[in-house]
Amino acid sequence: MLKSKVLLPSDGSDNSLKAAAYASRLMAMNPKLKLSIIVVVPERDNLTEIDMAVEEKGQEIMDRTLQEFSKKSLDVEKYIEKGDPATVILEYAERGNYDHIIMGSRGASELRGAAIGSVSHKVIHLANCRVTLVK
Repeated sequence: MLKSKVLLPSDGSDNSLKAAAYASRLMAMNPKLKLSIIVVVPERDNLTEIDMAVEEKGQEIMDRTLQEFSKKSLDVEKYIEKGDPATVILEYAERGNYDHIIMGSRGASELRGAAIGSVSHKVIHLANCRVTLVK
């Protein structure tokens, strides 16, 4: 089996959770695969209550995504970051030398109220590594 370093962005949508299930199956088949989950929450302008609510929502999304891996006792790294989702995902993939991004193809983001389609579209076209979209 090949070594692989995989980045799994999650926004809590059904398709991102399906991407997590797909990634967990890959991990179960390839013990050398290293996976990092990233949840990107929008930045706010120092509105403490809103910031706290957004961070709590980000943690809820992370916890839901982690369920797929914990039930199979798979170890993953996890990150919650702030900013524009596509930009943060692309920067993380580049900086962390990831060779694969697995993400949901479309779905209503619980954090942004918008389709992830534009995020996945940007990532596909701008990533310097392989990208797998899951429906």
